[in-house]
Amino acid sequence: MMHRLGTPPTSEQQYYLKRRLNHYGIDTSHFVPRGGLLPADELADAVARSRSIAGVLAALGMKDNGSSRRRIAADMSAHGIRADHFTGQGHNHGRPSPRRKSADEILTRRPSGSHREKHALLRRALDERGVERRCAQCGLGESWQGKRLVHEIDHIDGNRLNNTQGNLRYLCPSCHSQTRSHSIPQRSAAASWRDEDTSQ
Repeated sequence: MMHRLGTPPTSEQQYYLKRRLNHYGIDTSHFVPRGGLLPADELADAVARSRSIAGVLAALGMKDNGSSRRRIAADMSAHGIRADHFTGQGHNHGRPSPRRKSADEILTRRPSGSHREKHALLRRALDERGVERRCAQCGLGESWQGKRLVHEIDHIDGNRLNNTQGNLRYLCPSCHSQTRSHSIPQRSAAASWRDEDTSQ
C-alpha cells in the first residue's frame, strides 16, 4: 500500500498509516502479513489439534501476543479454516456461560450469613420471569419526564436474603425511600431477621 502511495516504507510512516487506517475504520484484515501466509496444511493441523488460539500458537511454536493472535486469525480467515470446536473465552462470545445461574437458582431464600445477591442478577431473573419494571406502589414506568428511571428492588419482608419472587417488587426511588425496609439500619435488621428465624 505504501508503494502505491509512493511513500518510503519507513517504520514511522508505517505507524502513521496504520493509525490513520484505524482512525477511519478501514478494514485491513485482507492484508497479507510480512513473510506471507502460514502454510494452509500446517495451520489447519495446528487448529485441529487445539481448542483455542493460544493452543494454535503453542503448536506452531509462536509467541502468544497480540500480533501473533491477529496473524493467526487473519491466516485462518484467508485459508478458510474454521474453528467451531474452539472453547476459548472469545469463542463463547454471545453464548450463555455454562456457569450462568438460572432464575430458579437466584430467586431463593439464601442461608443466614450469606452475602446479598447482586441486583443485576435479581433483575435478570425477574426479567426472565416476565416481571414488568414498574413501581408496585405508584405504577410509574421506566421513564419520568422524558428521562430513564431505574427502579429499585424492594424486599417486601425486609429480609434481603429472601429473594423468592413473591418477596420482591420493583419500586421507584421515591416510593422505596418511604418503605420501612429501606430505612432500617442493616445490622439491626439482620438481628431482627435472625430472631424471627429462631422463633419459628
